[in-house]
Amino acid sequence: MTREQKYDAVNSCRTLTELSDVIKLFSDKDGMIQGRSKKFSAEQMSHGCLNINDYPITVLTREFGIRQQAMSIHYTRDIILMYSEKNKI
Repeated sequence: MTREQKYDAVNSCRTLTELSDVIKLFSDKDGMIQGRSKKFSAEQMSHGCLNINDYPITVLTREFGIRQQAMSIHYTRDIILMYSEKNKI
């Protein structure tokens, strides 16, 4: 998979579950993903993505836009929940 295809895969995710699955797909034979300056465990990143409120955001690499997409999905979800509760939708 090319770098561009990886960015596209990350950007197409609409849920944290989808992003978690994509993170697992990116792992090498040792279960790691090369970040910008260090290697990350794909399993730990995937778990951190699914449990985003329980871990520091730095558990996710910025590589391929993973951290940005996770924050976008998370905060968009929170805004929708707040709006729907406020307006009883």
